[in-house]
Amino acid sequence: MRLFLNVTTGLTILAVVFTSTLSTLSSASTPDLEANKDERALSNPSYILGQYWFRKLNGSRALIDFPPAYDYLKNALSRILPQTNLYNTTVEMTLLNSSQSNAFVIPGNHLFIYSDIMEMITSEDMLFGLLGHEIAHLDLRHYERQSKHSGEELQKTLVMLGAGIAAALAGAGSDATTALWLGGIANQAENTLTYSRNQEQEADRRGREYLLDAGLSPEGMTKLFQAFFKQALGRPKLEYLSSHPSPNSRLSDSFSTDTRETILNNRATNDFNFFRASLLAYRAGIEDNPYSYLDQNIQNNDAKYFSKGLFAYLIQSPNQTLKFLRKIEKHNQFTDYLQALSYAASGKIEDGLKIINSRLDLEPKNILFSMLHAQLTQSKPMDITSYYLYEKRLIWRANIQYYQSRNNIPMALNYRAQLDFSQGKDKTAEYLLKRAKNDAQSNEKDIIKHTADYFKRINEAEKQEDLEEKSLK
Repeated sequence: MRLFLNVTTGLTILAVVFTSTLSTLSSASTPDLEANKDERALSNPSYILGQYWFRKLNGSRALIDFPPAYDYLKNALSRILPQTNLYNTTVEMTLLNSSQSNAFVIPGNHLFIYSDIMEMITSEDMLFGLLGHEIAHLDLRHYERQSKHSGEELQKTLVMLGAGIAAALAGAGSDATTALWLGGIANQAENTLTYSRNQEQEADRRGREYLLDAGLSPEGMTKLFQAFFKQALGRPKLEYLSSHPSPNSRLSDSFSTDTRETILNNRATNDFNFFRASLLAYRAGIEDNPYSYLDQNIQNNDAKYFSKGLFAYLIQSPNQTLKFLRKIEKHNQFTDYLQALSYAASGKIEDGLKIINSRLDLEPKNILFSMLHAQLTQSKPMDITSYYLYEKRLIWRANIQYYQSRNNIPMALNYRAQLDFSQGKDKTAEYLLKRAKNDAQSNEKDIIKHTADYFKRINEAEKQEDLEEKSLK
């Protein structure tokens, strides 16, 4: 049975949204996405546009919500970013479950990766190749340059972007989000396609430079294109994802660059195996025989047992998860986090806390385990500042649990509103804040007002860019 596959099409809603978005864009001027390069400023149209769709996608049923996977990806990006102009910037990450192989970036430094692409990416070097390519798109400001190249084509792109997300959120299934690959959304006009292909080749070459400068193997990008080439065999001779150079031309281009030895060729890939296994565990839910799917796609035994355990947890079988985890020889952050979750879900809180405390003894400020500790003990979460949404989700959930345990409903609603707003559920967030404000104590009203003011600033900025019909009052 296909446990996570949404069979609703939602085509009527898609058509309505597509039409209304087209109408809005036709009357609105194309935003100048290069007007302000301050990364997270509300005066930066790129950030507003990207953040708007980022919130919407994080409210999708296709969202993969397993924090250790995001932690690994953040650390992987930290190897590449110092080689770019994006150093010391926050690249937000979202992992999505889909039967389509894809990865893409959107304005405001937001990166998305589909679970299915991990079938092709079988080594850490290949993942670094993918990340190098995508980060190059952001560093080279390709989206902004594309919009400057053709404002009219940008409007069409924005329409398809909105329609693709609307389809996913309306229930068309995670595959509908394929429309979101910004490089592949380029319209049928040949000049736009050519411009996008040039950008793809530029990102390929710049990405390889990042890898070399970071001491990472550039062969990962070559292996990635080899995987693309195999996937394209037997298909019509179309450019990859409409606007990308064909896989064989990209493969040829990658071979034409001289390779250099790196100091990290023999790097351990244990964490990569578990990152890949995490995404494939979600992907298995779309298959008729999920455990067979994992057997076929994961070779490392520990990673395979972990993936089966994570899948069992996702279908609410924590005791089965614990059985799989007992077969693992070498444990790490991925397995410990899942084991603690499973003990808690099966009512064995103390066993879960033992694992968490052993982790915190080594790393007291680890957000993943400190927030999980706060949730299980219903204690006040550590005051930690984070710029990453996956970490903020953990902080908000821990605070919700804490204030609920003390019957402080207004403050619990305040943090629940922040969680909902981060998922694009603006109206629900507005309603929760109104309830919180009505019942809050005098010393809590300022906190709730601060949250409401933040929502209002975001909504007003989105409304100014014709992204939101009505801001919060």
